[in-house]
Amino acid sequence: METIILRGKSKSNARLLLELADKLKFSAKSLSEMEEEELGIAISVDEGIKSGLLSEKEKKDFLNSL
Repeated sequence: METIILRGKSKSNARLLLELADKLKFSAKSLSEMEEEELGIAISVDEGIKSGLLSEKEKKDFLNSL
């Protein structure tokens, strides 16, 4: 399985891409602003955990504080 995230400024082009995805039998979803922000936060947290800049204890403490 592959995941592709596209971001654009044109609603009409976004609809066109969603229609194309449907015709190609891809699952596709338009994200709300809140979902987009939450995805960005999740990616940032994941990158931070994998970066090795924090000790395991610091990582656990941070995640528990959320």
